[in-house]
Amino acid sequence: MKHDEIVGFSGSLFGTIMTAIQANEVLRIIQAILTVIGLLITIAYTIWKWYKKAKADGKITEDEVDELMEDLNKTTKKEDKKDGDN
Repeated sequence: MKHDEIVGFSGSLFGTIMTAIQANEVLRIIQAILTVIGLLITIAYTIWKWYKKAKADGKITEDEVDELMEDLNKTTKKEDKKDGDN
């Protein structure tokens, strides 16, 4: 193998490795963005359901606001399961 071929092959190999690393990071960023979008959709849907139910009687009470907060906490927080729970 000539020196030029080794340099050319090494450059191509380096470029391929760097592309693979960058693609992995791009996929991580896309995954994070999709996770945030999914969370926002979940929160918006929970609020929409609550608003529709709370507005049915024409007024929003303090108890209904507390119910919204409970629903949002259930939606956004994962409860740790104990061993043996499914």
